[in-house]
Amino acid sequence: MIEKLMIRGGSMRKLRRGLFLGVVLLVSVLSWSTLGLAVEIFPLEGIRPGLRGIGKTVIAGNTIEDFDVEVLGLVPQSPPLSNLILIKVSGGVIDKAGGIAQGMSGSPVYVQGKLLGALGYTFAYTDHRLGLVTPAGDMFKLYDQLAPVEALPEPELPEDAAPVSSPLLIQGLNRRNTEYLTGALTKTLSPYEVQVLPALAANTPTFQAPLQPGSMVGVQLLRGDFQVASFGTVTHVQEDGRFIAFGHPFTHRGEVDFFASTAYVHYTLANLEMPYKITSLGSTVGSVRQDRTAGLGGSLGLEPTYIPITIVVHDQDSGHHQDYYVEVVKQGDIMIPLVISSAYQSVDATLDRVGEGTSFVRLEFTTGNLSQRMIRENLFYSDTDIAVWSLTDLLAGLELLMNNSVQEVDLQQIKVDVEVAQTRKTATIEKATPNKFNVRPGEYVDVEVSIRPYRSPAETRILRLQIPQETTPGLLTVTVRGGGAGYYVVKPPVHTSILTQSEDDDEPIRAVVSGAETLDALVTEYMDRERNNEIVAEFYPFLENYEEDSHLDDGDEDLGEPINLYGWADGSPEVNRVRLSTQFVMDGMATFDLNIY
Repeated sequence: MIEKLMIRGGSMRKLRRGLFLGVVLLVSVLSWSTLGLAVEIFPLEGIRPGLRGIGKTVIAGNTIEDFDVEVLGLVPQSPPLSNLILIKVSGGVIDKAGGIAQGMSGSPVYVQGKLLGALGYTFAYTDHRLGLVTPAGDMFKLYDQLAPVEALPEPELPEDAAPVSSPLLIQGLNRRNTEYLTGALTKTLSPYEVQVLPALAANTPTFQAPLQPGSMVGVQLLRGDFQVASFGTVTHVQEDGRFIAFGHPFTHRGEVDFFASTAYVHYTLANLEMPYKITSLGSTVGSVRQDRTAGLGGSLGLEPTYIPITIVVHDQDSGHHQDYYVEVVKQGDIMIPLVISSAYQSVDATLDRVGEGTSFVRLEFTTGNLSQRMIRENLFYSDTDIAVWSLTDLLAGLELLMNNSVQEVDLQQIKVDVEVAQTRKTATIEKATPNKFNVRPGEYVDVEVSIRPYRSPAETRILRLQIPQETTPGLLTVTVRGGGAGYYVVKPPVHTSILTQSEDDDEPIRAVVSGAETLDALVTEYMDRERNNEIVAEFYPFLENYEEDSHLDDGDEDLGEPINLYGWADGSPEVNRVRLSTQFVMDGMATFDLNIY
């Protein structure tokens, strides 16, 4: 694969729909109406070694240049590809580039004035002047694939041909966020290889040029203050604005909806493995709708659907306040790591440090098919990495919305607000004492909870419990603990050298939501989940009732009548729970027994 995947974070202010306003659309319309000329396809049966032609690509700026092509032969393929065409390239353009460079994928190749196909593959760590062309006939089928179709099988490439890969061009993300996103996309895009390479700034309005055969095109998954995009070359443009590019898959997701943008090549750098282009993005000019074995298909002037995400971070210690804005494509498995990495970087960049802290986080998810707003607030503390732990609920919410088994979610907007202080705002529960130990069903019990804030004198909080009327006489144990225990849908992805995890603990912890049969029920459970700053008092039947006909083992003493120590009259295991909010992240636990009579 010869494309590049770029990740960039920077100082861009809020990117709104302005990237897609009239002047850009006008430029695009003019370009495809004049440049989308009819083209004749060179027939595969006419392929023979020694045929010569030209290719078109950009190795600097926006200028499309020709390079020489010699056909070496056909390489038969299994469906969905008919064949691949082995070629050798040469000329001054190739000499300057150091061979076939990543980012040249999609470069149109012409023989006798007819379109042979698109340069799609090359050979790593060997002769960079050898490449494989995807036939134009296979690529033109993308024009007809506007409706969902079944995923196509992988092509069987010749031995030593470079695997379909997605090299990452990164700028603006620190090391640990780069590692996290690289690892996440490697898993998501498997079996495609992910490599990390340097990149320059992106989405610069000055980088505007009409898309035509041979010009660079960017395929964005994320745009705004942080960006993820792949670069390749346009193969052909129809008069109606439809285009094909790359000559190989990008994510191979079939029907997709990605941003398509212009691109600018700053320099083409020679490299032992494979030369590559240092490229920046221009304006968004359309969308990519098909991602297939033969390449990408898209439409100019048609803006894709996306999810706008606003991230606001306030550092209480320095007073630094920063707003971030990104737009992410609605591709669930790809979207989650993109959103999380953007949020991580926002916190890291604003704080300009990694380590201890306490954070208040407010999340708001807007959807088109919920009867309620999905809002979650929580308090977090970490003695190692507050950025990671601050976004636990964000990851949990995304997992719930995108991966739930109940209903597809029309996610429309995400807002993240984070306030961070380096101060440790934690407290430990030391003891809990009821105002009475003998209680009748239906009565109230006031529980005095002694908590000790970190390095501060003890404080007292009062919780009021009501013993349900249906509680049976006997001994009942009440547990008082810090909130949040066992309530994380997904643990934070560990991507720093500070945090560790075992080899058996690298998969996310999925939520088990009992009785949630609708999307609204799932959302309600998420919003009502315990918070880390709560004191929770709860009691429930720890032991089941003995069966009346149960028998003891030989030699054991007969205990007489069946026993119900903590039970309910109907045997229900439902927990009775009272919660009280504090200004601290709570820890610790205390218990006491009540005599129900």
